[in-house]
Amino acid sequence: MSDGFQEGRRRVPGVSLAALLPRSRFIACDDILATAVQDDADRCRPGDVFVARLTARGDGHDAVSRALARGAVAVIAERMVPTEGTGLCLVHDSDFALTRLAQALAGEPSHHMRVIAVTGTSGKTTTAWLTAAVLAEAGLRVGVLSDLGCLSADDALPEADDYSRPATLAAWLARLADDDCSHAVVEVSSEMLAAQALAGVRCDTVVVTNLARARLATHGAARAHRDLCRRATEALAPGGCLVAGRPAARHGLLDGADATATCLTAGLTADCDVWARPVEGSLWGRTFLLGCGGQRVPVAVDNPVRPFVRNATLAAAVGARYGVSLERAARGLEAAGSVPGRVERIDCGQDAAVFVDAPTSPHALAGTLGSLRRLTRGRLVVLAEKRLAHHLGGRGFGRRVARWCDGCELVPDTILDVAADAQALACYARIDGLLSGLGQDDCLLVAGGLRRGRRARGPAAGRFPLAELVQGWLRLAHPAARPGTRLPAA
Repeated sequence: MSDGFQEGRRRVPGVSLAALLPRSRFIACDDILATAVQDDADRCRPGDVFVARLTARGDGHDAVSRALARGAVAVIAERMVPTEGTGLCLVHDSDFALTRLAQALAGEPSHHMRVIAVTGTSGKTTTAWLTAAVLAEAGLRVGVLSDLGCLSADDALPEADDYSRPATLAAWLARLADDDCSHAVVEVSSEMLAAQALAGVRCDTVVVTNLARARLATHGAARAHRDLCRRATEALAPGGCLVAGRPAARHGLLDGADATATCLTAGLTADCDVWARPVEGSLWGRTFLLGCGGQRVPVAVDNPVRPFVRNATLAAAVGARYGVSLERAARGLEAAGSVPGRVERIDCGQDAAVFVDAPTSPHALAGTLGSLRRLTRGRLVVLAEKRLAHHLGGRGFGRRVARWCDGCELVPDTILDVAADAQALACYARIDGLLSGLGQDDCLLVAGGLRRGRRARGPAAGRFPLAELVQGWLRLAHPAARPGTRLPAA
């Protein structure tokens, strides 16, 4: 979806910055009537209000002259900049101003449906899609914005889009509201929270999956990470609800929220409002009891790892928040199956269990490997893209996964390039030997693999994903796979 959030039917003709940002100061004018907004000087069009902010592209304050040359009619900035007599609005936080203005121009779409923001260290994507499945099972019209793509209630497949950009997020929320979605489930990364992505978004429910030390490298301190998650709860509407595991709920996340906000806890202990107790598990699935308010319902899912069960309790708690019965929530969890790219099974008729996972943090990878290790009677082997390994642990990645695994092969992105070098070809030969030697008690985890959503963008997107390489090998090795074999979605 483009930045053109003006296409929604709730689009407003103009927004007064003096009314929207009452603490701002104006230079060379008394007010600015904004009809469109842009934060990239090179994409400005005549009539846009340019927001100068610090991004990966650089400091927008140094690009004001380019924005004006392309037709910007006003500037929002955090400090004085030359504007050649054009109106200037000075604000304390340009990120906040941009997101707030984008939502206002889109017609405040979060006011027309119930927005459920999902944040935390790990498990956000799985929790978001399980939540959507639970609500959809109850007959509600649900839209989803997540790492795997964006989906309206009537769409068959998610659409890849970088909704972390404020204008795109506003455009998608406007589209979901225009499609008469009653609920919108939005996955919110800590990077989005740092960029004030929820400014102007009225959240009816905020889900915090967990707060782990895995984000310390990104945010510098545990307190900084908690403060970011608190930004999400500050976006709660009056009467809103925080859904969190009991450890996360103890971190004072509701301190800045509306006084009428409530809290539901969910997890694997019986003292939670919604709880789950594992009954049995194997590499082929897991059964657990889902409980709430004295009720217990059995649930059987294909995903074998323990973190999936924790995420399922969070989704069921959101369902309870909106009056979804425990029985219906259980059926929704079972109908959801596995989430693409999140411990998703590749089944081509082989004896060994093979899964694809796209962990976004060391904490998420550790949870997956720990669960698979407990369930694997034979060897547990990891095939990981070097790009992902560098992101999760750098040179120490191999030592880190050796705690759980019997072997780890790091695969270069160039393995199937036309001009693959000798190192890549040697790696392919090792993969061939590894796959040939898998037995019925063994388990293979393909880490990386599927690239969807905003991760589908960039130079690496055109290369053959590792998951498809493994899937192709298994198809050739097992051409007589039984009918109905389920493969990961492309």
